[in-house]
Amino acid sequence: MTINAERIKLQTTRSPIWLILAVVVLGLSFAAIQAAALGPHGVLKPERAAIGVSVFGVPVLMILSAMSVTGEYRSGMIRTTFLATPNRAWALAAKAIVMAALSAVVTALMVAGSIAFAASLVTAEQGDELSFASTEVWRAIGAMSLYAVLGAVLAVGLGGLLRHAAAVVAVVVLMPFVVEPVLGALPQVGARVGPWLPFGNAYTFTRTPWFQTFSLWWGPAGAALYFAAVAAAVFMLALVVVTRRDP
Repeated sequence: MTINAERIKLQTTRSPIWLILAVVVLGLSFAAIQAAALGPHGVLKPERAAIGVSVFGVPVLMILSAMSVTGEYRSGMIRTTFLATPNRAWALAAKAIVMAALSAVVTALMVAGSIAFAASLVTAEQGDELSFASTEVWRAIGAMSLYAVLGAVLAVGLGGLLRHAAAVVAVVVLMPFVVEPVLGALPQVGARVGPWLPFGNAYTFTRTPWFQTFSLWWGPAGAALYFAAVAAAVFMLALVVVTRRDP
């Protein structure tokens, strides 16, 4: 019943529509940019065609996921939620399940759409790896969808811990776009700290061609497990805090 209630809440607000439209615009815009920037003899890979979704779209979906929690704290609706569902851990878990499902569907559709759109803008030779008969395309769709699922769980956890949308937005924006690139680029420090940065691991297992100056010896599979562990740890901490702290 709680999952159905969260689904209804999601359908009765406008912010999800606008944020999902933002993901659509970002995904297709960057697909067009990547296709236009391709040299005459270059070959566009699916991960590069969908870079707008993985680098910018998933953080937008993370913000949407966090808002499912922070919005209720801001309006005071969280008290009603906890009265209807005394098990606060289950209430937070229901939000994570609904937002993870939504994020997975939107991401899968937009990765596929971005790849198809980019393929339509390049020659057959340049888009040779963008065919949906290629396993690399389906790997990109699966990996980025998994990233979106884990990102949604992480964001709901952050929402439960921080309670304020601005604080979560700061974390979601500053970590992948400022903090991690700066730490990873620092001489001597980057090689030691870089492998432990969560979004750096996410970009590794999705093979996203983003700014990354360090390598991970545990490879894409290990990177996926590490990012999943970070998301799980933050979410579990949020369950404890939300259960013990007054709304």
